[in-house]
Amino acid sequence: MSKTLCICSLFLTACATLDSPRRTAINGVEIDYLVTGNGPPLYLLHGGMESRNSFENQIPVLAQHFTVVALDSREQGRSSASISQITYEAMSSDLSALAQHFGHERISIVGLSDGGITAITTAIDRPDFIEKLVLIGATYHFDAYPEATRQFIENYKWDGSTNPNQYPGIFVQHYLTGHSNLSGFGALLDEMAIMWTTSPEFEKSDLSKISAQTLIINGDHEDVQLEHAINLYDGVPDAQLFVVPNASHFALQEKPELLNEVILHFLLSEP
Repeated sequence: MSKTLCICSLFLTACATLDSPRRTAINGVEIDYLVTGNGPPLYLLHGGMESRNSFENQIPVLAQHFTVVALDSREQGRSSASISQITYEAMSSDLSALAQHFGHERISIVGLSDGGITAITTAIDRPDFIEKLVLIGATYHFDAYPEATRQFIENYKWDGSTNPNQYPGIFVQHYLTGHSNLSGFGALLDEMAIMWTTSPEFEKSDLSKISAQTLIINGDHEDVQLEHAINLYDGVPDAQLFVVPNASHFALQEKPELLNEVILHFLLSEP
């Protein structure tokens, strides 16, 4: 497939730059976020059961060139709970509403895992809204994960373990950024498992609706077969693919300097 590079020159910057966390009521939840830096708006979307802390090695670097909006997605991190089942569509709606709150008519996104799926959902539903996309360890269909993995997630019941080396691992520390104890952790993990094992359900034909210039980043030791990332690359009309050597789903933490360089090069590049 032939890939051509194109980018719209329209960028909208934030009216004000804030260096302290803020909360805004959106779609029935309180979204907690940090805004820092100056320049075109760049939204950072973390992985499932995580928080914006996942980007702690990226925010200072990206903020040198962009107005960075790093949010905690609904029900995760410091943001509030919801009575509704969490979905990628709901998180995409939250993203659009937060951008509207800031007056951002066109944004770029760096999305990690679930954040990448939310970015894909947004780019398919609102192609004119997205300037550039960086998708890190993202999938476009839930069957990218082996059946055994999905069954494990579906049937898993949290036993109170906080061992960072065993599932649910680092999710615990991210949960504690917004909670004083772990009393609600198991219930949230169960709710997330429903979303993880039943969505997203995009086909390659859906990916053709993405008009944003897109960088797909995948570790060479991801849980998902590299073939899925290649299919994502093939499906998005204006895409680039970067495979991180000797890296897993947590490439941002494993290779922060390399990822920062690659992401910045992509975001700052002209056609």
